[in-house]
Amino acid sequence: MYSPCTLFIFAHPDDDVFIAGTMRKFLEHGGNVQAVWLTSGDARGNSQVREAELHVAMDLLGLAPAALHLLRRPNRGLLPVLDAVAGDLLGLFDRLGVGTVFTTAYEGGHIDHDALNFAASQAALRATRRPDMLEFPLYNRTGALYTLGWRINDFPPGGPAARRTELDAELIARKHRMMRAYRSQRGDMLPFRFILSRTRLLRRGEPYRPIPLDRDYLTPPHAGILNYEKDRHACFEQFREAVQRVSIRPQR
Repeated sequence: MYSPCTLFIFAHPDDDVFIAGTMRKFLEHGGNVQAVWLTSGDARGNSQVREAELHVAMDLLGLAPAALHLLRRPNRGLLPVLDAVAGDLLGLFDRLGVGTVFTTAYEGGHIDHDALNFAASQAALRATRRPDMLEFPLYNRTGALYTLGWRINDFPPGGPAARRTELDAELIARKHRMMRAYRSQRGDMLPFRFILSRTRLLRRGEPYRPIPLDRDYLTPPHAGILNYEKDRHACFEQFREAVQRVSIRPQR
């Protein structure tokens, strides 16, 4: 009997902590869960450290090594290879029998997150068996003044309505242990753990929503500041040009 798998796609080791409770719930219900990371987060040359931390975090989650897929594409270097990444993901969709995909949101947080969202949508458009496509937020710059402009694990205003995975105390504790496992990212994980407190996670859970496959990727994800432009890692015009170079080749 055909049993489609649920594939979680991440740009970097540690992106997984934002949707870890949802992953764990799929595992607890006996789901066929697979996960893929496009890069090893090697912007500072520490890919081996990041991958070792990833394995610790996935062990805490309960996801077996056989379900982990590392593509080792260049960190902050996905724009020139968007079409190849879409091909990589399409191959995984077909080989694993993917029925549902969760991936990073199009939100202007990290250039690799937006690039992945586009590449995953491309793969879905080309797939013979098109999976359900869902996205989850990490961070963006559409927040309030009292959060210094940051909006963490919540979508920018607008777009499809969000669904939420309810989390209990055990899932939240597991999620926080995974955050601590990414020791090399402690500077990011500490504020994330503070903002994604037990109280907030009990109240709000983990948001996700459908990805519109007719999304206009030539338009910025929101009208506010794009974090990767503020940090000078990339500009939206580079993203737009990369998207325009990739042709959509749907198979149905």
